[in-house]
Amino acid sequence: MGLELVEVSFEVANKVGGIHQVLNSKSYKMKEYYGEKYLTIGFYDQKQASQEFVPLENVEYFEIFEKLKSEGINCYYGEWSIDERPKTILVDASGLKKEVDDIKKEYWELHGIDTLEAGHDVDEPLKWSYAAGRLVQELEKDHDFVLHLHEWLSGPAAFETESPTVFTTHATVLGRALSNSGYDLVKMIEEDNISEDLAKKHGVNAKHTIEKASAREAEVFTTVSKTTASEAEKILGVRPDKVLPNGFNVKHYPSLKELSYNHTEKKKKVKQFLKAYFRPYYEIDLENDPRIFFASGRYEFHNKGFDLLIDALDKVNQGSGDDIYVFFFVPSDVKRPKPEVMENKKAYASIKHEFEALIPEMKKEFIEAATSGRESIESIETVLEESERLKSLQSKFHSREGRPPVSAFELNYGCDDIVQSLYEAGLDNSEDNRVKVVFYPTYLSEDDGLLSMDYEDAVVAASAGFFPSYYEPWGYTPVETAANGVLSVTSDLAGFGRFLLNNADDADRKGIKVLERRSVSRERQVEDLANIIEEFSSYDKAEITERKHNARKLAQITSWDKLGHNYKEAHKMAREK
Repeated sequence: MGLELVEVSFEVANKVGGIHQVLNSKSYKMKEYYGEKYLTIGFYDQKQASQEFVPLENVEYFEIFEKLKSEGINCYYGEWSIDERPKTILVDASGLKKEVDDIKKEYWELHGIDTLEAGHDVDEPLKWSYAAGRLVQELEKDHDFVLHLHEWLSGPAAFETESPTVFTTHATVLGRALSNSGYDLVKMIEEDNISEDLAKKHGVNAKHTIEKASAREAEVFTTVSKTTASEAEKILGVRPDKVLPNGFNVKHYPSLKELSYNHTEKKKKVKQFLKAYFRPYYEIDLENDPRIFFASGRYEFHNKGFDLLIDALDKVNQGSGDDIYVFFFVPSDVKRPKPEVMENKKAYASIKHEFEALIPEMKKEFIEAATSGRESIESIETVLEESERLKSLQSKFHSREGRPPVSAFELNYGCDDIVQSLYEAGLDNSEDNRVKVVFYPTYLSEDDGLLSMDYEDAVVAASAGFFPSYYEPWGYTPVETAANGVLSVTSDLAGFGRFLLNNADDADRKGIKVLERRSVSRERQVEDLANIIEEFSSYDKAEITERKHNARKLAQITSWDKLGHNYKEAHKMAREK
């Protein structure tokens, strides 16, 4: 049985960023198109492989693996342990016998790739993509397939092969670097004012020239949005042949009925965390359906719009109304959870446990009081008053001075952009602050010892997610948020935001707001985002439920059932070329 599609990415069974989710979610569509003739190739990381890869007995590729092993390339055959279980080969090039300098010399002479000042962050992917290319080269001897490569990390694999190739850049290396450095990328693209010298200036010349050569050499060059297509044409000098918008797998998400139940249950858990986080310092009211918002994504302070969101929260904080709770789920370099936060959480849990232990006695006293004519409340109060341990725990729990910390974790570095900006905006968790914040700079996990929830559960528990990106080739997080039946905000500078503006009327976008950032002043952006926050905060329960349902429905216009055909068409184009 011959292969028809071989898809190569550094993030196959190796979660690094958003591409992992793209490949994971669309795998069912690739299996639908190509069945067992679909093969994925990824980077071998022992820790990640132990979680996402299931080894299988290798019969079909045994001779190829032995040949590559003699070159210092170790290959592992099995399945990517996601729902669709695509066949996978993970490539370990750490023992590659060919010197990386020889690869660099060859790529410079043949493709103009400048890796003179490249470091380990380029050397490792270069060795891996060369090794993946050697694997593909051997597979070509017995199979006729299309080779689909993702991002600069896998692009050089095409240099070693003869298969018709599709290369997808999800975000240009230089575009991301310029945006994160404060350049007005939109204006630079419109004015065609991006020089090659900028890649060297910002230390991304090797990655940029690899990406440029990969786009040029591929039969079909693709990007994930029209926004990125314009960017790629100006930065890489190659006009994309096709746009492949990112979709999501509807089957991975519960029904609206299940989501409604899950929201109620998960929100209880978040409210318990907030009580443990804030109540040792002052009283907070979480009984009247509090608004719990969040922002998340890669730690790119400007690109992801965290700076804009903090400015908008500052404006909201100066107004009046019910308290708002905002989480920043932005992974960074953490040392450990803050001891005071852990102590508060433990103290809260102890009070809860002690009270639950008293329930049988309270029940007994309540029945006794009710049947004897005594006051039931007084009887229960007597039980509570007599519990010395409960009084001791309560006293200890409410003994904190000062304010709740802005960050739930200690960091392995000094000044942090999010924390500093929050303090500068006066969002310091003072009791009189309307906006209460929690910076949560680690990947969410049920085992993290604090919130103890995975990311998707935390999303389901929330009222809304905010992603007002300045630079966002597509933007998976607002799609995922909406698919989980949660209100979402994206921007018109994000690929997903532009897609919504082009494919859904304003009246149909009740659950997903597209913030206007293109060609409007910074002051106006802050004002508009603050108004959206206020609007979301003002919805009653019925209205927010209706809009959540709309968000879920709206997200489905980007399901792979509607967008997957673009991939198949790109593969067909590559064969025809």
